[in-house]
Amino acid sequence: MKTIRNLAGLITLIGPLLLNGPALADPGTRREAAAKHEQDTASSITAQMAEKMLGAAERAAREKNLSIVVSIVDRHGNLKYFHRMDNTSVGSIQVSQLKASTSAQFPLSTKVLAERSAGLPGNPYASIPGFLLLEGGLPIINKNGLHLGGIGISGATPELDAQFAQAAIDQLDQ
Repeated sequence: MKTIRNLAGLITLIGPLLLNGPALADPGTRREAAAKHEQDTASSITAQMAEKMLGAAERAAREKNLSIVVSIVDRHGNLKYFHRMDNTSVGSIQVSQLKASTSAQFPLSTKVLAERSAGLPGNPYASIPGFLLLEGGLPIINKNGLHLGGIGISGATPELDAQFAQAAIDQLDQ
């Protein structure tokens, strides 16, 4: 009987911790969890950031009377934002997404990766499934140097796609 009472007392003591996690146990842990959440949010692409980037890329394309497809992915390669302007080719959808995910997997532009791969025997990066070594994909890096993801643009020439992607990234610093 005494053992049951001791067990019941222990459950009463640790039960809330098991149900609510360590954040309830220690105010310091709660602060650490809040700080981690804030850091994670600061190191990810928000919808507001993506919309701002899209606006800049679209304005740059319209200035040249071009239509583009814009894909923005988080640092894990998951699609965060997608926009296809009118009169773009269907093929540009997949191309923009592949450019974005390639730059999300490495914090380098797709152009730099293409040049690096071409300089190696057998062009090894070209054989990685899901990689696209075509200019127009850029890594998204915040002002603190954290790699947040990638942007891929397709619909114009690869060189112009890269210019439009850079216009989008430049918008983040403003």
